[in-house]
Amino acid sequence: MSKSQRSVLLTTLMCALSVHWLLPGPAHAADTLELTILHTSDLHGQVLPFDDARDSGAPGSLARVSAAVNAIRQSADHPVLLVDSGDTLQGTPLEELIHIRRREPSPTIKAMNRIGYAAMAVGNHEFNFGMEPLRRAEAEADFPFLAANAIDVGTGLPAFQPFLVIEFGQLRVALLGLLTPNIPGWEEPENYEGLAFQPMDEAARHWVSILRQDEDCDLVIVLAHTGFEIDPETGGTDGTAYENYGDRLAQVAGIDLLLTGHTHQNLPPRLLHGTIISQPSSRGRVMTRIDLEVSQTEEGPARIVSWHGENIDLAATKIDQAFVENFETQHQRVAKALARALTVVDVPVSIQGCRLRDCAAQDLIHQVQLQASGADLSLASLLTGSTPDLAPGPVTSRWARSLYVYPNTLQSLKLGGAQVKDVLEHAARYYDGIECPSQGPCVIVVDPDVLLYNVDTMQGLSYRIDPTRPEGDRIQDLRRNGRPLDLHADFTLVCNNYRAAGGGGFPHLAEAEVIWRSSEEVASMINDHLAALETWSPEADGNWVIAPEFIEPELSDSGG
Repeated sequence: MSKSQRSVLLTTLMCALSVHWLLPGPAHAADTLELTILHTSDLHGQVLPFDDARDSGAPGSLARVSAAVNAIRQSADHPVLLVDSGDTLQGTPLEELIHIRRREPSPTIKAMNRIGYAAMAVGNHEFNFGMEPLRRAEAEADFPFLAANAIDVGTGLPAFQPFLVIEFGQLRVALLGLLTPNIPGWEEPENYEGLAFQPMDEAARHWVSILRQDEDCDLVIVLAHTGFEIDPETGGTDGTAYENYGDRLAQVAGIDLLLTGHTHQNLPPRLLHGTIISQPSSRGRVMTRIDLEVSQTEEGPARIVSWHGENIDLAATKIDQAFVENFETQHQRVAKALARALTVVDVPVSIQGCRLRDCAAQDLIHQVQLQASGADLSLASLLTGSTPDLAPGPVTSRWARSLYVYPNTLQSLKLGGAQVKDVLEHAARYYDGIECPSQGPCVIVVDPDVLLYNVDTMQGLSYRIDPTRPEGDRIQDLRRNGRPLDLHADFTLVCNNYRAAGGGGFPHLAEAEVIWRSSEEVASMINDHLAALETWSPEADGNWVIAPEFIEPELSDSGG
């Protein structure tokens, strides 16, 4: 950004971004001020304490946040500031059917307005449906969407408001918004058209300097839609530095509080590199509270003289019933849509154990992907552990949605046979050995660092996984149409757009030639596929197994 551009931007910001929270009485030398910061993140549209997929209650929600915030505000004799770190507009049928499909005002933004949020950082899932619904939600909000490192490529300026300055008497508090720059690694280009994303630490150094020097801010609070690329306890790296910047941000001079999200960790407030950090899980199940005592002086900027922080578990918090009643009509509309029967199933269906053996629910996803794309091979993961068991009888839209929860589209890619094997080997990292105790059956050992939604299976060929072999050589007996897979031949492989962009670190996919893209989401394709069947007779074809063959796999497979 040029000096002239920055001057114009700062003039605009100084006129528009300051909010005055006036306190009784003038501030004197060495006065102290108490300030409470409340923080949520990754709400994912969880307005109500209800799980639409399971048709049952949910432990979190903005209804619980509302009750907790109201109680804190009523008991406090000092300012209370409520903020959020993004991933707001995706994740529940209520948000997506009302705001995205029917183009009505966002229930989540309506709820956040009602509770009184001061600001929100933009998250990566805000881009799932493109810029139009994101901008609509931004216009509906009574608070700014902050993202200093999302850049308009036409002007070189931030595409969203970069920061907000709030004055509490003479105390100037800055809220700076940043988001993970890996949006192009997950989204279709049209979903973030006209935008580029700067590294978060680079943007933080630039804007913190402005906030400290030009805006004369006493405190700088960063709302960062990102997690930590290291374990804050041990300092060990986890290989996610392409999307997580928490450790690097904590080292940027001038940041007092770093409020993070994205990775859904329950990370109570603590110090990292001298910066107060935290993360409040997701879906309104946890809320971070940080109480600050700030010393104000006439000679220079104020400073934090003491602080206390905790993550509040909201599961036991009462529900704000007046809040819930405000959304009852919309909730009933969504419930009616989800209760619609698509077809009937003639045998029980369960996803339990589907990561240890081929199963019919997984093969349904593969079948839909192959039919839609005409590809040779299909790569897919069971994305949730919350899909309920299905008894013989009606199959509702609610169940289909619980099977596939993300708004992914499909892409067909061109891969060589050797690359196909590499993709399978990457997924097979999950199966990390076998333990055979002196009594009882042998069990499969899994790598806990491999996230469950990154454990994929493939349809269109057959193979077995041998957990006793070293990583990179666990895929055995790889065959297509009964013959050994030709490692020199080319194949088309269909997968979701997250995988096609390299999500999960799968090799070759992000660089592969794209043969075909879908305009429809996978969840809708599954709905349409089931609705076209008079009766669904699910059956797994057993195209993959875990070997050695004498093992009877046993494992608590809570992730589905």
